Amino acid sequence: MQTPATTRSLADDLQQLYDETRAKVGQEDIDHIEKIAAYSNAIKARSRELLQKGGKPDAFKRGVTLAVLHTLLEFAELGHNIMHGTYDNLPNAKRFHSDQWVWDFITDPDEWKIMHHQNHHPFTNIIDKDHDIGYSMIRMFAGQNWYGHHALQPLALGALALPNYFFSMYTASSAARVEERPALGLKTFERAFKLLGKHARRNYIQEPLAAGSRFLHTVVGNYLGIVLGYDLIILMLMLEHHAHNVQVFVDPGPGESRDEYFRRQLLATSNFIPTSAIDSYLKSILDEEVDFPNPPDFEVFYGGLSTHLEHHLFPDLPCNRQREIVPQVQAICAAHGLPYNIVPFEEAIPNVIKRLIKWAVPAGEQEQQKTLTSLVRRPRQLFKRVNHGMRYKVPSPYTYIQTTRYFNAPAEVLATRIEAGGQALSIHLAKPLGWDEQVWDAGAYISLRIKIGKEEFVRQYSLTSDSLDSDTLDITVKRVEGGRVSNFINDTVKAGQFITLVGTPQNDGSFVVQQLPKLPIFIAGGVGITPIISMMRKLRRDNTDAQGTLLYFNRNPESIIFEDEIRALAKQARLNVHLICDSAPEHRTDLIQEKLSPKLLKQYIPDICTADVYVCAPPGFIDIVNTQLITLGLPEGRFHTESFTPPTLVREPSDGRQYRIHFKRSGQEVTIESNVTLLEAARQVGIQIPSGCERGLCKACVCTKVSGQTQDEIGKSTQTRITICNSMPRSDIELDV
Repeated sequence: MQTPATTRSLADDLQQLYDETRAKVGQEDIDHIEKIAAYSNAIKARSRELLQKGGKPDAFKRGVTLAVLHTLLEFAELGHNIMHGTYDNLPNAKRFHSDQWVWDFITDPDEWKIMHHQNHHPFTNIIDKDHDIGYSMIRMFAGQNWYGHHALQPLALGALALPNYFFSMYTASSAARVEERPALGLKTFERAFKLLGKHARRNYIQEPLAAGSRFLHTVVGNYLGIVLGYDLIILMLMLEHHAHNVQVFVDPGPGESRDEYFRRQLLATSNFIPTSAIDSYLKSILDEEVDFPNPPDFEVFYGGLSTHLEHHLFPDLPCNRQREIVPQVQAICAAHGLPYNIVPFEEAIPNVIKRLIKWAVPAGEQEQQKTLTSLVRRPRQLFKRVNHGMRYKVPSPYTYIQTTRYFNAPAEVLATRIEAGGQALSIHLAKPLGWDEQVWDAGAYISLRIKIGKEEFVRQYSLTSDSLDSDTLDITVKRVEGGRVSNFINDTVKAGQFITLVGTPQNDGSFVVQQLPKLPIFIAGGVGITPIISMMRKLRRDNTDAQGTLLYFNRNPESIIFEDEIRALAKQARLNVHLICDSAPEHRTDLIQEKLSPKLLKQYIPDICTADVYVCAPPGFIDIVNTQLITLGLPEGRFHTESFTPPTLVREPSDGRQYRIHFKRSGQEVTIESNVTLLEAARQVGIQIPSGCERGLCKACVCTKVSGQTQDEIGKSTQTRITICNSMPRSDIELDV
């Protein structure tokens, strides 16, 4: 789809809409939610009355119907909405504050916030990160990994007839995983068991006993009201992120921009159009049974579910405001060439059920357009998938999902070669899927994510060829005494394995060579030859009039990497090569046995004042070379060295000022510098606040600011509701936490 030209970014347009709408939120919204809460209580009371006392031939059916509607309203317009802190900054919030709301729902509020705010909203539809789709309980998309229990998921439809206590258990388990606690165990489910016990006593003992002769009516009615109510909610939640018109994603990593974040939310979420016939029937029951003056429109029963797309863009806007801005969101989607996903409820649910059955088999995206016989014809591949899945072993990265990844991208090891008598290993990596157009210059490097046991390490390695010399990503890793990662790579990496690349080749900085200078001087120490050899290969390929010189330092001849190729390059290009060792046998007259010194540098770099020097070696060696060359007359701007800078979030340095952060409700206080976020300040004093994206987008960490000013408020009107994950103080601040 081609994106129409626009002068504003998607994030800017959405931010403006959010700011304008949020500014309207006030007493009108409190009055609305007060009315909804009262309506929910009235529905529940009438449901209980019909089940316990009867009075009509169809009292049981009507009582169950109202119980379903009460459950739906409690989740949608009330709890799911209030728990996002929608009303927290309003002076009359009272019981509608996210920390005060009493939720008539079988889920612990704190565990819900962790699962929903910290996990689902920031990582929407990211496989293996979003528990709503990637938690492996069910498999709805071909791109999800297949595991053994997925074969039984058609039976999950039968679970819809069971008490929905698993909802609370799932939330507890998910919250534990987010907080890196054991996902299973009595401690994990302690709150859930307490809540379930309270709910069971009320619905299956206390209320039925109070009903007297209608004991059985009340037990069965409460059971059906809860089961059907939760079933309806589950079906709605499933289609909003599992419908056929949404997409799944691999982890975009920390480099995901604001525009990309909102684009993912739009593509991963769908609204639905309710079924008018069902709505009409339910509304007639309400009108006939619930005596409530001026009841709200029936749309409140779907709360932020039928406007789930707006909810994921602006999770802390009230549901009535989400409904209000639907036309504006549709217009923004159209302006930026993005779909506004919406699907009729009666069409989406059969499709969801069909895919629940279809993807119970270990087929992936490469088979989804074909019959499954294409997989059956490859029995070895099928056996391998089943074997991995039954053992809950993560399959090869592209087994199921076929998509380009620029963060945590799997690259297959095509070949390896032992260097320097086993002291190093050269690795040839295939470009990951979709990287065909990736280019890099001599001197670029790549970041690898290596898992050793339960620990993960990120290391940077220079690429030994530029993209014009090689279609593969080539690195050489040298063994280091006591080096955990380098030695692990040398000992374990074999052809056919996959290595995770954190990102694309880093192709900037003064060390990267796009065009060779007239007099390039290359100085390498040990494994520092890896980026240097890519520059020498470029010298040979470009066939320029540049005259190069290499000074390569090693402890002994056995440590020299690429020796044969280096000598070949000396003959093929205008390159003077000097291999220098601390010690060398007498018969190796082709080696220079000397130590680094100004005399040696002056001897082999006679035109030092006009040279450009590229140095890669251990840090101490680089410092000595730099000092000696500057003393010999090398201009500072002509000294180039490698500095690995893996992609991280950049934070401005502190201005030296300190500010007092007071947490009103907890009574805690801490003093921080100007470049410390308010979320970090809370953690320093042991206050745990939900957080997700930590970039101010998902709204998981929104808090009410009582007083003070942040960096985003300089020259602007003071905000009272802020995302503390990306807010830093510019005065003393008090938070309602």
